[in-house]
Amino acid sequence: MSLHHTLLEQADRLAKATDPSLEQANLRRAVSSAYYALFHLLTSSASSLFASLFAIDAALEPRIGRSFNHGEMKGVSEKIVRGEWPLSISPKDSPRLTPSDLSTVATAFVDLQVARHTADYDLTEDFKRKEAGELVDQAREAFKAWERIKDTDDARLYLACFLLYKQWNKER
Repeated sequence: MSLHHTLLEQADRLAKATDPSLEQANLRRAVSSAYYALFHLLTSSASSLFASLFAIDAALEPRIGRSFNHGEMKGVSEKIVRGEWPLSISPKDSPRLTPSDLSTVATAFVDLQVARHTADYDLTEDFKRKEAGELVDQAREAFKAWERIKDTDDARLYLACFLLYKQWNKER
């Protein structure tokens, strides 16, 4: 089983764990694992895409995966959700539309990253089991949406934008 699927399974188990003495630790780890499940799904997909495009040995894919920046991925995702594709890949006469499944993935990435930061760093906030479960469900729905769109041009462009974020709106 892939790391991203294992992390999603771990997130689900932690969100449902019932030991009261570990409740906040389990819920926080569930939220963090849900985010990292989606992060690794997307970076794995992007690494595989880039390795195949450039005929790079698949054994190097994990090293390619190390080049992705969480903040830039969030920035890309926020823009994609708003339908703000880079100028260089947008049609001149009309805006590029974001398919709903891609919007589901990008929205989940943003929401889960924000929640992970809260879970990992903000000890003034307590998580509720329902909230953690909903975040895990959001990650699961993003996995399903990704499965439906992963082989589309829009999905490939989304992945490419992770590495091209700094070039986002440079002139064509």
